[in-house]
Amino acid sequence: MPLPEPRLDDRRFQDIVNEAKAMIPRYTPEWTDHNVSDPGVTMIELFAWMTDLLLYRLNRVPEKNYIRFMDLIGMRLQGATPARAPITFWLSAPQPGQVTIPRGTEVATVRTGDQPAITFTTDEDLAVVPPTLRYAWTSSDDQNFQDQTPRLDLASELFDAFQRKPQPGDALYFGFAENLSQHLLALNIDCRVEGIGVDPKDPPLIWEVWCGEVTTWVRAEVERDETGGLNQAGTVFLHLPRDLAARTLGKQRAYWLRVRLTATRPKQPTYSASPRINTIKATSLGGTAWATHSSLIRNEYLGRSYGNPGQVFRLSNTPVLPSQEGEAVEVQNEVGDFIPWTQVKTFGSSGPNDRHYTLDPVSGEVQFGPTIRQPDGGERAYGAVPPKNQQIRAGRYRFGGGVRGNVGAHTLTVLKSSIPYIARVTNRVQAAGGLDQESLEAAKLRAPQVLRTRGRAVTAEDFEYLAREASQSVARARCIQARTDGSDAPPPGTVEVLIVPNVTGRVSPQTLQPPPELIEEVRRYLDERRLLGTNLVVDSPAYVGIAVEATVVIQRHASVDRVRAQVQARLAKYVDPLTGGPDGLGWPFGRDLYLSEVLTIIQSVAGVEYVQDATLYQVDLRSGQARAAGQKVSLAQDALLMSYEHRITVKNRP
Repeated sequence: MPLPEPRLDDRRFQDIVNEAKAMIPRYTPEWTDHNVSDPGVTMIELFAWMTDLLLYRLNRVPEKNYIRFMDLIGMRLQGATPARAPITFWLSAPQPGQVTIPRGTEVATVRTGDQPAITFTTDEDLAVVPPTLRYAWTSSDDQNFQDQTPRLDLASELFDAFQRKPQPGDALYFGFAENLSQHLLALNIDCRVEGIGVDPKDPPLIWEVWCGEVTTWVRAEVERDETGGLNQAGTVFLHLPRDLAARTLGKQRAYWLRVRLTATRPKQPTYSASPRINTIKATSLGGTAWATHSSLIRNEYLGRSYGNPGQVFRLSNTPVLPSQEGEAVEVQNEVGDFIPWTQVKTFGSSGPNDRHYTLDPVSGEVQFGPTIRQPDGGERAYGAVPPKNQQIRAGRYRFGGGVRGNVGAHTLTVLKSSIPYIARVTNRVQAAGGLDQESLEAAKLRAPQVLRTRGRAVTAEDFEYLAREASQSVARARCIQARTDGSDAPPPGTVEVLIVPNVTGRVSPQTLQPPPELIEEVRRYLDERRLLGTNLVVDSPAYVGIAVEATVVIQRHASVDRVRAQVQARLAKYVDPLTGGPDGLGWPFGRDLYLSEVLTIIQSVAGVEYVQDATLYQVDLRSGQARAAGQKVSLAQDALLMSYEHRITVKNRP
């Protein structure tokens, strides 16, 4: 039970009025009219109202003391978190040489009459290079390959993309000389209509590239497929992921892309014969770079130093984003040059000659080191003091962040700086991750946890709390403890912390993957607070896709479209990693999902008469392959569920 809050004076407005009226007979017995219409009673009520205001402010003293205590233990409001989005740059035409989109390129939304433009800035250089297709191979087992490369140059030669009677796992491989990470690749393929029976809009094909960071095949996004599943001449437009890696296949080393035949879903048509390929030509039409909701400010003058310790200046724009390389406050020296100083969290370890400053990202306050009197009467400077009358400026900093940066897909279409050969830009998916700065009420709720952990990670709960404390972008954290029974948990001495990022908008496998910057931020924060000798690993959970195929019979008055939409929405919400589960706090780590739960959810939708049949599928989110799960889907302790595509057939009651 929490301790009761003290009220320094618990009287309210009516209490004061009643107390004053009770004193009338004692001091003014001739005053007998106590109705609200009497002018004297009006004066009493006015006095009570003004006194009530004073008591309200008096009762806020404990709250002020609480906030000052939070300040004493070093608590600070967490700043805003910027949204991020992949920005695709389209070339005006394929170029013979490399085209570079530099880091810091600004892209924005369209400015309207009442809404200013929202600006994003790219986080990395993007180099778009023309591709060189060296190899074209076919294989049915990823081990034995048949070289089809010589036939690509012969217009009269055709070859089978798969086996004569195609089987799941058959694949056509393309080997490139260049690293095409984050490229928009166009494959112009001349095909012949041989794969009779496939649905051109839903072919059982998947495009994949070999990535070294995960050392596996990773799915490539198909922008558009004009070939109808390799059944007619056309172009396939592919967005390749990052971190492509060279691999040796068939004694040849290259960057590999493949199109693979997958097992069909129920009622999905497949190939009755292999598509036949004539020629293939590859070109680069652009690329994708990650961008952050931010605006860049250069050389903002903050004022002149007056030569005293503890000086405070303020930046003009807030909230300020975490400093990157090259971003610092600069102080002018005697010869007029601006020297960058170093940003620190506190001045606790700063010496008199250390050029240090602190920056509050919420208020934009820049503070230089103070001088503090010591117990022996002497004074110690915690940080150097900028020379008197010298200019102080912010050489470079970024500001932005907040939920307003979570813009929708295809809204970042304005290129604010001209780049040769770039025709247009867009964001294919919604920007995500933007959060407003922490409120004071939220910070007050954190105070007991801060006192309990004292900034040290010892127990699993400590690691989980501190992981969420490291960044507002962390929505959930799970500490996997060391194994003692031969399970798949980390070995003794190793602590594995799994983090789930905050996602606004649509939840997808891509948005649920924490960016490398967030993983590194959490790792650094925990590394400073872990026990000596503890091996720390920060990673993302494993996500298991769930798909439900069901036939639902509805009542006669119910709407088919409404019931279908509500069933799909409730299923998606129940297995959501952030808001799903029985308690609505996110699907619990390692908790199994039972078919009986799915039936209960479907049956709870208004208008559902009964569920005729239902099948639970477990989906590999990387390959998209699904397999029937029977009565339940079992999860490892480091895994979470997330919704995939649900196929709900709705029938009227006979």
